[in-house]
Amino acid sequence: MPYDAGVAAAVCFELNETVAGGRIEKIICPTKDQIILQIYSKSARHSLCLDADASSPKVYVTNQTAENPPSVSGFYTVLRKYLLNAKINSVSLTGFDRVFEFKIDAADEMGFQRPLCLYAECIRKQSNIILCGVFEEAKKIIGAMKPVDFSMSETRQILNGLRYEPPLSGDKANPLEVLPEDFLAMLEMAATESPELSACDLLVAKYQGLSPLVARELAFKASKDASVSAGAVDKNALWFYFAELVQKIKNNDFAPVMLSDEKGKPIDFSYIDIRQYGRMAISKSFDFMSELLDFYFYKKERDNRIRQKSQDIFKVLANASSRLNKKLKLLEKELQECQNKENFKIYGDLITANIYRLGKSELYTVENFYDENKPAEISADKNLTPAQNAQRFYKKYNKLKTAEYHLANQIEIAKNDIMYVESVFEALTRALSERELAEIRDELAESGFMKNMQAGKTEKGAKKPKKPQKLLPVSKPGEYKSENGFKILCGKNNKQNDELTFRLAGKNDLWFHAQKIPGSHVILSCDKAGRIPSEADIEYAAAIAAAYSKGKNMPLVPVDYTQARYVKKPNGAKPGFVTYAHFKTASVKPETITDAPT
Repeated sequence: MPYDAGVAAAVCFELNETVAGGRIEKIICPTKDQIILQIYSKSARHSLCLDADASSPKVYVTNQTAENPPSVSGFYTVLRKYLLNAKINSVSLTGFDRVFEFKIDAADEMGFQRPLCLYAECIRKQSNIILCGVFEEAKKIIGAMKPVDFSMSETRQILNGLRYEPPLSGDKANPLEVLPEDFLAMLEMAATESPELSACDLLVAKYQGLSPLVARELAFKASKDASVSAGAVDKNALWFYFAELVQKIKNNDFAPVMLSDEKGKPIDFSYIDIRQYGRMAISKSFDFMSELLDFYFYKKERDNRIRQKSQDIFKVLANASSRLNKKLKLLEKELQECQNKENFKIYGDLITANIYRLGKSELYTVENFYDENKPAEISADKNLTPAQNAQRFYKKYNKLKTAEYHLANQIEIAKNDIMYVESVFEALTRALSERELAEIRDELAESGFMKNMQAGKTEKGAKKPKKPQKLLPVSKPGEYKSENGFKILCGKNNKQNDELTFRLAGKNDLWFHAQKIPGSHVILSCDKAGRIPSEADIEYAAAIAAAYSKGKNMPLVPVDYTQARYVKKPNGAKPGFVTYAHFKTASVKPETITDAPT
């Protein structure tokens, strides 16, 4: 997926049409590599995403919402200090490369105007976001997302107070400034010196900002073969399509397109129409490049980021599940041993009944009056008297009887803990944001399964808090509407479930939960609607509860539902655990849910 200079040029053009002239109202730092500027411009609000992730750096306008994590970096604090309420004058690229320059007018502490420049360098391993102050003609660095000192680079340092210098472009030429004679001479030389080199690789090696995808497309248009060599390509035709591409970029004539396979999985995207894949790819056009980028990157990067950020939780849950299952097996084995406790009481009774004729011995033979006076042999301790042996059997009986009671309680607790861990596992698969992950961490800390991560772990570069931070308010549950307009709320973790069931739900609202398996609490709002939901509304809410449960892949899932007033939380119960009464059950097919951004 090439975020090349052409894509950057398309985004830059769109930004000058949308955010230029606007004011920065809010700054969000969802991750350590990403900044979102919320900008009010031309009677509309826009969320500008600046992402310096080394694997896919990019700049674009997003429609997705984001939140600050519990702890933020020092660079975020610098941006808030200098950029809040500042005005973005213009957006441009440095040469034909993926380096954005935002010229900004801000005010200092005294209210005087202060020009600033914000650079977003979208160059893979060198990706960075840098804030500079403008002093006469020089631009001095105020702060950077990724500082670079002499130990990291001897050629270009990025440190506070140093003069800003754009990244070196090497010996590549700017394609927007290439003359036809120079281009053809370059092809002639390549055809002589390296005739087997592909035309695509040649263009990528010689010119700034061209991705392999676009270079292959130029070669394909010129020779109907994307892999044609420099020696075999039609040089005049290649120049024609190269010049056509340059003219489109200069005229801001972009055609954002995404290519997908038959299953809808993205293959590539570009700012021009791509024909080299033929029927092997399905083309989808977009009106704006930012719209395309938002469509592709949102879910992909959210899933990857959530997967990475949740590894510590997954490890805790996996260890807890393994430990609890081993503990349960041991408890059940010990409980099984307690099933023979009555035998020890019988031995004690038989020895006591025959004590007058028994002496010290390793084996007592007596008549078992509990079993039709059949002979019974009892192993005994020869060093003890019959009375002492009888007491030994009675003590063992009482010990096993007491153990049976406590083991039954411990088994019940272990089973509840296993079910709770499974519910958190299920919630983890549904987490859509880092805030929801933070809620799961808090929940596990409160339940004693992991240490409080809020208090000790911070992003790199952030100040470590001296005291544990206060827990964040519970995030909002998912919201849906039935065909008759009833609001349906769905908790996505146990904290949300408790908040939804015991704080947000009205007494007459309908409460749903998949039967006997971990899943979300779902509320069908009836109190505020002032209407009685239809069978279709109830079935839709039940289908959502099935979709957000462990049975989401089953053909049919039994879902219990009742009025919220009949749902209770036992004292001392773990988050998400409830009891309910007066319920009905509906067997439904899990609803196919498209997660709305939260």
